[in-house]
Amino acid sequence: MGQIRCTECDAELRIPSDAIQGEIISCQDCGATYELVRDSDGLFTIRPAELEQEDWGE
Repeated sequence: MGQIRCTECDAELRIPSDAIQGEIISCQDCGATYELVRDSDGLFTIRPAELEQEDWGE
């Protein structure tokens, strides 16, 4: 697997060996969160995670 870098701080992201499609990972340097996505070659890429936020009745 090639290197995957954080788009915020350019740190190398650690992908668990048992990672699955849709898993959320975080950058250990800056805390940015990403969703793992498999590309057409079966390798993982990342996209920014869409975090659900509470509505609080608004």
